Amino acid sequence: MKKSLIKGFYFTFKIYLTKFFNVFRYLIYLFIDFIIFRTAQKRTTKTLLLIRLDSIGDYVLVRNFFTAFKRSNRYKDHTITLCGNVIWKDLAESFDAKVIDNFIWLNRKRFNNNPFYKYKFLKDIYKRGFETVIDTTFSRENLFGDAIVKTSRAIERIGSSGSPDNYAKWKRRLLTNKYYSKIIPDLDLNIFEFYRNKEFFEKVLSQPIEIIKPVLDITLIDFKIPTNNEFIVIFPGAQEPKRRWVGHNFGFVVQTIIKKYGYDIIIAGSKKDSSISKKLFFCFNSKKVYDLTGKTTLPQLAKLISKAKLLISNETGAVHFAAAVQTPFVCISNGNHYGRFNPYPQAMNIKCKYIYPAEIENDLNNHDLLSTNYRFESNLDINTITPSKVLSAVSELL
Repeated sequence: MKKSLIKGFYFTFKIYLTKFFNVFRYLIYLFIDFIIFRTAQKRTTKTLLLIRLDSIGDYVLVRNFFTAFKRSNRYKDHTITLCGNVIWKDLAESFDAKVIDNFIWLNRKRFNNNPFYKYKFLKDIYKRGFETVIDTTFSRENLFGDAIVKTSRAIERIGSSGSPDNYAKWKRRLLTNKYYSKIIPDLDLNIFEFYRNKEFFEKVLSQPIEIIKPVLDITLIDFKIPTNNEFIVIFPGAQEPKRRWVGHNFGFVVQTIIKKYGYDIIIAGSKKDSSISKKLFFCFNSKKVYDLTGKTTLPQLAKLISKAKLLISNETGAVHFAAAVQTPFVCISNGNHYGRFNPYPQAMNIKCKYIYPAEIENDLNNHDLLSTNYRFESNLDINTITPSKVLSAVSELL
């Protein structure tokens, strides 16, 4: 009882401390913006800044729509600059250099915590004098995309009305909607993020976009696969602990696949996943298992997945890579943001299987119910999913 009270107090304290620091950061931003605004700015005509600062998977789901700007009547003669999250820098510069004329890379952690970095970054945005700025993010962030839009002082500043999450909606209405010259209204429906992006860009450009699913063209990416045999990629990491299936479950799946199907196994992930992958890798005394965790760039990871017989992954950017390079995948998910980021719509005709906890599996025919219950968050225990469920999906796809 005492432990639960202490834990509850700590959790509440942490929430209020975070809110305090966010208010403090916002005040610092307003001060920085005030200083920057007092310096001279020279407007550059026919310049467009696109802002996208979320994660790797989010970028895979939006990047194909950037080509529409180059083809549009409205912006085809503009110089296009992308302000992006530095974590997917190599991905964008490899695949989108023909569409994007210039890149500006933002380190989210430094921008959030370092006032000097924030000042230097925002001053650079301001001094470039963009004519048009568009924050392409549905879940707008007042301390990131909204702040950049305000400081840009662009003539035309466009953004989405944003996610209907009540707390975020209240902050946008009170503080940041006024930073925009035009707000694109979004329907209060839970739709797959790719379609959400499509709807937004069509409204911005006032024309239909004929793109039906995410695509990555990996033909020019050079990467040597460490095996000449057919292989399956295992991606055991994930950013949030609640989205990570426990390692020994992956281990059981790997052992069964090697024994039953004879495929080689390649473990992949970012450097942050190294501790997870090492524990998994050392479980096997097999020459059929290769560990490439932290040893690939994002374009190389896309290439690796494109050559795989199958991907088995937690719900991460790797799943969106697989969809974009047409590799079948099994995604192990606790249902977080159900309907928005998972599962892939049947209309896209992507060969995949999602495995959820029983609370979701039992209602898979009731999409509306699941979209309502898990649209913003799911705290279901991903480790109630059994290896046999995953192996059954593997069998179906193979």
